[in-house]
Amino acid sequence: LFPASHSRKIYVIMTEIFKMNDYAQSADGSSMKLTEQDRLNHGEQDRIMALLKRCHEKEAFSMTFPLLEPGTKYLLAYDSKDPKELRAVMALCGLGDQIFEVYAFTDPDYRKQGYFRRLWEKAKITFPGKSLKGAAPVVRFPIDGACKDALPVLLSIGAHLAEEETEMECELEDKPTPDSRYRFLESKPSPEGFRAYQVFLPDDKRPAFRCFVTPMKDNKAYLHRIATRKDLIGQGVGSELFPQFLGLLKKLGYKKAVMQVGSSNTPAVRLYTANGFRKTTSLRYYELLL
Repeated sequence: LFPASHSRKIYVIMTEIFKMNDYAQSADGSSMKLTEQDRLNHGEQDRIMALLKRCHEKEAFSMTFPLLEPGTKYLLAYDSKDPKELRAVMALCGLGDQIFEVYAFTDPDYRKQGYFRRLWEKAKITFPGKSLKGAAPVVRFPIDGACKDALPVLLSIGAHLAEEETEMECELEDKPTPDSRYRFLESKPSPEGFRAYQVFLPDDKRPAFRCFVTPMKDNKAYLHRIATRKDLIGQGVGSELFPQFLGLLKKLGYKKAVMQVGSSNTPAVRLYTANGFRKTTSLRYYELLL
């Protein structure tokens, strides 16, 4: 379509455009360098931990950052003049079914300079489009009350309060071995890294209980989408099978189980507390539909 000389010029121009995508201007006019990756090396992990320490010194929040979680994409913003100076970081965690959790932290000395917004603009490109069923990705931002600067930023991009949850955790060391009368079925790992577990009552061919488990560092199991079969709700099946499932997690090598439950879900909180879970913190989830 074009002479060779023109094609070469177009190639050079497009190359420069792609390079510019990794650099942006912050609000005060200084430039930043953005990177996107699936893994973090030791140096990057150390810089993120140092950044979190600076954030924690300003706000005593209880949230953690998913440094080594499978299926997580990381976006980092550096000062372009000093590539080792990390100014902001964002993690995109896929939970399945078009649901993603986003964790973001900005150095307190460099807030309100456009770092979060630039990371968010880059992050939006990485999310998948609508599913075959037409479902759009749902992005969830967990924050706790100590993060005072987070709320105005989330509201500015259109996020709204979806729910308040309590984070709970339980040591598995003292959990008994599962009773041999119960049968368990484990799925293959999903692309995001989690597995589905089903528990069967004796002489029942249909699963009575289900839970999804995402492996975390330090032999922790993150439990989500816990459910009892609809026709068995209210019959004490959850109280019967949940302890068996915790025993299975111990047998699989997990040391601790963590989960989040709606603060208003009193029956669930009562069940988890009865099985050794304790409340660690309260989180608010803000959601955005892409």
